[in-house]
Amino acid sequence: MPEQIRYPRYPWVIMMALSVVFLLVTLPLLLLSGGTVIIEQGLKYAGSEFVVGDVEPAALGYFNMSMLKPLWEELWIGILGVFLALQLRQGKGFAWTLSLFWGIMLITNAVIQGTYEIVILDWSQACMQTYLFLALGVVAVGSQVIARKGYFAGGPGSSRGR
Repeated sequence: MPEQIRYPRYPWVIMMALSVVFLLVTLPLLLLSGGTVIIEQGLKYAGSEFVVGDVEPAALGYFNMSMLKPLWEELWIGILGVFLALQLRQGKGFAWTLSLFWGIMLITNAVIQGTYEIVILDWSQACMQTYLFLALGVVAVGSQVIARKGYFAGGPGSSRGR
């Protein structure tokens, strides 16, 4: 007799773990890098000989801000993930759908960013952030798809009957 698939009883735990990992990677970059480290790493990937220290202070300030802005956005993505995990825990039906789209959003971002880095910029590899987005997105989508039946069919974690 084939073994039955067991659906996760607590899809919110997976979502919370993914969001916390996302925040744990983003926060140190945001707080410690000042943007300059990110610029230098990007120039290294691009094979450029440009030296960040050669930039005038006003331009370097703009470069730093332009590197930190995406990290602020990532911070909000992580906070949204925590919020969705808490809503999943309460059995809110909308939270499953939004959690699924949270994962799809990360996968889409990774594909677009990775394509841009490898195809358009001709880097030898995508940056580590791209792989992080892809991995977290795949896990989020996979776990939500697996949890769907139990979440909506009146099983453990179901929003029906509450």
